Amino acid sequence: MLKNKNKGITLVALVVTIVVLLILAGISISALTNTGIFQKAKDAKQKSANAELDQNTKLDSYEEEISNYLPQDVKQAIKKGKPLSTDKNTEIVDEKGNKIVIPAGFKVTGDATTVDKGIVIEDATVDKDGKPTATAGSQFVWVPVGKITKEDGTKTEIKLNRYTFASDGTPTEKNNEVINSYFSETESKGNTVAKNIVNFTNSVKANGGYYIGRYEARTTTARTASGNALTQITEKGTDQVYNYVTQKQAAEQAQGMYTSNNFTSDLMNSYAWDTAITFIQKCTDKTNYANQTSLNKSLSQTGTTNDNPCNIFDMASNVWEWTTETSSRISSATLSKAPCAYRGGLYGNSRYYTSYRGATLTGGLFLYGIKKQNGIFEKIPKLQNHPLTI
Repeated sequence: MLKNKNKGITLVALVVTIVVLLILAGISISALTNTGIFQKAKDAKQKSANAELDQNTKLDSYEEEISNYLPQDVKQAIKKGKPLSTDKNTEIVDEKGNKIVIPAGFKVTGDATTVDKGIVIEDATVDKDGKPTATAGSQFVWVPVGKITKEDGTKTEIKLNRYTFASDGTPTEKNNEVINSYFSETESKGNTVAKNIVNFTNSVKANGGYYIGRYEARTTTARTASGNALTQITEKGTDQVYNYVTQKQAAEQAQGMYTSNNFTSDLMNSYAWDTAITFIQKCTDKTNYANQTSLNKSLSQTGTTNDNPCNIFDMASNVWEWTTETSSRISSATLSKAPCAYRGGLYGNSRYYTSYRGATLTGGLFLYGIKKQNGIFEKIPKLQNHPLTI
């Protein structure tokens, strides 16, 4: 019996102890609450979070400032996922040390990491309200000019020039010569010529390249007649080709797309078209791309064919492209001047090929489209040991 009593006493004592402890805990919690220590802890936590946010903001600012002094590479630019600068052009290099100039407001996509594969940039410009501009999303491919090192370590040289191409693709430099008795990059004979071909060639040589539209110019609404209203052109994939347009209309649209102090746009000239062909032939296994015929049998949307060496679509396929080259040809059918030059292959027709040159009147047919050279930098900052300036 005594043993059972002892057990009972122990249990009561334990209950009393717990009650006492709970009472003491309640008193302690009340004391802490009345002194505001919990609120102070919350305030301290918030101040710490604010300080961390402020520190991260400053670090981002420092990183951006440092990037103005140090060269960035393509992979860093891709990882950033946004424009390297919104107000000036930025010079970067790929993993082989080849230079690329990124225009203000553009970002680098992940389609390629070396110039021989076709570095792609995308318009990421916004308006004053932070909304994408009408040209946002347009993509262009860097065509390097000069000596470059390819991804496999081999070296090659791409020369800015006008070319003719042999049946095996071998190029012949033509400079300012009249090609095929008719074609020259000179004064207008009724067509619209380049904005300034001298500035273009000087800029390309000084900056080591230029940009070409990744796709044929597109529109969101299919054009069905030459009388269709002109709308904003962009360089995006999987949409309607911007056709049913005259050479003058094409030039107006291309030249008006970008008028920035940092870079400018234009309708394709013969230097840009021919040099892009040599770039492709030297940097891919398509060593006779100059004579490639169309890969599609019917009119296709932009960026949907398999004709895309170095990430450039449809130089050999889909529709012909208006250029700023001038023709002195007289049409045998109408005995009229045919000053407007067009280039490239045509869907469902093996007669036409990438380097093909044709000429017609100033009027446009549904077969003609627009392909632009863009980012023709005329004011490029040099990378120096102080902030970049234009």
